[in-house]
Amino acid sequence: MHDETTRQELLQGSGRSNSLPVNEIKKFREIFLPFLIICIACAPVAYLLSFLLTEYILPRDVCHKRVVGYYTVWEKKTLTVNQLENLTHLIFMFAYITSDGSVKVKEGAYTTRAYDMKEVISMARKNGSLKLMMAVGDHDATVYPSMLSDPVRKNTITQLFEEYDIDGIEIFWMYVSEKDKVNHMKLIREVRKHLTSLKTSKGKKEDYVFSTISSRYTGNREHIYNNEVLKYVDFLTVQSHDWSYLNKYVGPVAPLYGGPKDSIDDAMKYLVCQTEQPSKLNLGIPMFGIQWINTSMPIDDSRNQLSIPKKAGEKQYSYFFWREEEAKTFIPSEVSWHAKSQTPYMFRNNIFLSFENERSVQAKANYTRMKNIGGIAIYAIDQDDKYVLVNAISSVNLCSGEDENKIQYDCK
Repeated sequence: MHDETTRQELLQGSGRSNSLPVNEIKKFREIFLPFLIICIACAPVAYLLSFLLTEYILPRDVCHKRVVGYYTVWEKKTLTVNQLENLTHLIFMFAYITSDGSVKVKEGAYTTRAYDMKEVISMARKNGSLKLMMAVGDHDATVYPSMLSDPVRKNTITQLFEEYDIDGIEIFWMYVSEKDKVNHMKLIREVRKHLTSLKTSKGKKEDYVFSTISSRYTGNREHIYNNEVLKYVDFLTVQSHDWSYLNKYVGPVAPLYGGPKDSIDDAMKYLVCQTEQPSKLNLGIPMFGIQWINTSMPIDDSRNQLSIPKKAGEKQYSYFFWREEEAKTFIPSEVSWHAKSQTPYMFRNNIFLSFENERSVQAKANYTRMKNIGGIAIYAIDQDDKYVLVNAISSVNLCSGEDENKIQYDCK
């Protein structure tokens, strides 16, 4: 009997040793359960933060997409820090080439505008890594011969760096002729050599930024040794607008598609397939429109290049910009959308108006992402009065998530 009682007590004691005391259970509930509830409650927030970090913050740093903004000497709109928030590079245009081959910003209002810009840039740089550059040249095809004939005078470029505290320059030579093909290549190579020498003399750790441009037109883009040029420049911008276009056809000023000749898509495919370096290319987006008189509808979609029939009389044109007072004349019901070129237009009283709007610039920005292009270039940020188009572009995440030089064209 005694042994049986002892055995039962041992079994009961053994049972008690396998269970938690009441005070430990209470402690568990007080500490672990609130912690578990907090984790469950915070999980959606953590997921959201992770999503935002991955989709919107990290990709811009990881994929290094550029957003380049041009800023002009001839416009009146004052540069603001807010305009620079989404830019990686700001290019002031122009530093002109004088008759003796030297390079400088013209005296007077142009110099004042350059110094005003410098003041704003100094504030913007405090919170970011914005690069300030100057475009050397202009839209004239004849500005470079004197510079090419005397390479020593390229040293005047050094003065731009010292006077305006810039991080780099752009050779703005849009219309390279066949006879200047070799000279263009030599100029690019010599300027890079000069910038490398300047970097050494200044004791800089980073290279100076160096870029150039190309026209979207076959007659100009094929007169550049693009593969060789990309060895020396950090990026090349394809200017989607082109004044030589005015001498050919009336039509969309910067058609994304249409052709198959000389559209933006045609030009970007040509350059990507030729160089296999989409990361070094920018797609240019104009902030201005053009209007022609003596025209008639409809848009001719059957030609190699989209065009508008011209009526009898001189083909006259003028420019307009996305400014508040001019945009007010764009009655929404009068604006049409041309699906093939992905551009808006208006036609009234035999006048054809071609321009960009929020829909068209977002189409170009989305194209840049889908085709894994290295960046975009806005021409020009001071022509967008209320930042309507610039903000529309900035709303698109340019990062595709692909390898920076993965080709998204059929290059066969």
